[in-house]
Amino acid sequence: MKFLFLLFTFAAVSTSALADAGHGQPQKNEPEPSRTIDIQAGSMWFDSDELQIEPGTTVRFRIENVAMIPHEFAIGSSRMQQMHREMMQQGGDHHGAGDNGNMMSGHHDGMMDHGESQSAAVTIAPGETETLIWTAPDQGDVIEYACFLPGHYEAGMKGTVTLNSNS
Repeated sequence: MKFLFLLFTFAAVSTSALADAGHGQPQKNEPEPSRTIDIQAGSMWFDSDELQIEPGTTVRFRIENVAMIPHEFAIGSSRMQQMHREMMQQGGDHHGAGDNGNMMSGHHDGMMDHGESQSAAVTIAPGETETLIWTAPDQGDVIEYACFLPGHYEAGMKGTVTLNSNS
């Protein structure tokens, strides 16, 4: 019986690991990033509080957490960011946090599941670097990026993206 339990557990873990292989990399139906932006996340700051990106551009963000605490990098319209912020303030389990409080699941399954394809988020462990692929919208809303872990946004971990055809 123990053998079957161990076999089932191994199969479940292996399947999850294989399903996430290449996560953060463009899938076959996603465009290849034409630009890479490196961002550092420190003790309650991002090293840039404004980015300029050409509309429709697919960007590879490499976010390095140089702090001793976890951070997140979430990007999307101001409306989507507000929804994500409210969910995080209510103790949402969007990060994969379980009963043990471990919030270091890595990615938020790439896209936030709020019906908007141009929102994405990733959680970055202390001392780690994560990659996030995102495509800027062709037009429209104000785009923001932020860390919504409790207290981080309020401390200033946020920035804006200006959609600019001369980026």
